[in-house]
Amino acid sequence: MVSVAAMIGAVAACWRYPVKSMQGMGVEFLDVHHDCIVGDRAWGLIDVETGKLASAKRFATLLMAAADDESIRLPDGRSFPLDSPDADALLSAYLDRPVRLVRPARHERQVYEMTFDPPNDDAELVNIPTPVGTFLDWAPVHLVLTSTLDWCKQQRPELDWDIRRFRPNIVLDYDGPPFAENDWASTRCSIGDAILTVRQPTVRCAMPLRAQPGLDRQPAMFEAMSALNFAFPNHVGIYLDVTQPGVINVGDPLVLHSGPGIV
Repeated sequence: MVSVAAMIGAVAACWRYPVKSMQGMGVEFLDVHHDCIVGDRAWGLIDVETGKLASAKRFATLLMAAADDESIRLPDGRSFPLDSPDADALLSAYLDRPVRLVRPARHERQVYEMTFDPPNDDAELVNIPTPVGTFLDWAPVHLVLTSTLDWCKQQRPELDWDIRRFRPNIVLDYDGPPFAENDWASTRCSIGDAILTVRQPTVRCAMPLRAQPGLDRQPAMFEAMSALNFAFPNHVGIYLDVTQPGVINVGDPLVLHSGPGIV
């Protein structure tokens, strides 16, 4: 049992992903609101034919493009502003299907597609709704522990456990046991002046298996994540809800609380 107000680690890195499913950007701090991190999944692509939110779970080539707060860069080196009048045409040509680059509508849900058999790109796709008013998969904040990934690397060194495969917002430098996060559900934590509540371990989709710039496709990671985390097969990291908005900086300690309230 973690004691009340136990400082267990510090933020090693912060990440945001301005366009859903594209390469993101390392940042020095995160401005955390109740329903999202400012600038995280602030844009997304809508598939014109289906009306669904495009994701690299369905369209793997999205991961080969990159975005920052101002622009998108395609793999061939072309770059254009997010608000460019040519953005839809350029992205449609890149994906070889009509898409629109949009911001999330405040009071609406979008639907994206994924499979529950990630190594098989031809498996049946299932519709998954986003949280209202966002392009998030599940929760406002996603955190991964260095101890978990380091142990996975030791156990399965033939696989590439690059942090980009897991697309966290927060990388926590933690010296404890691997998959310690499995036991943190419903626990509150403080990072910077934000207070977060752990919702659940993060179930993994096809994203960690996908090819990215400098990273090869590796379908064997699905089996590895299931075998290594026997308590929660195919889960790595945790999703968190925001109890109190605030700013989280690289270097901020994480204080974990054992009770339901902050003491």
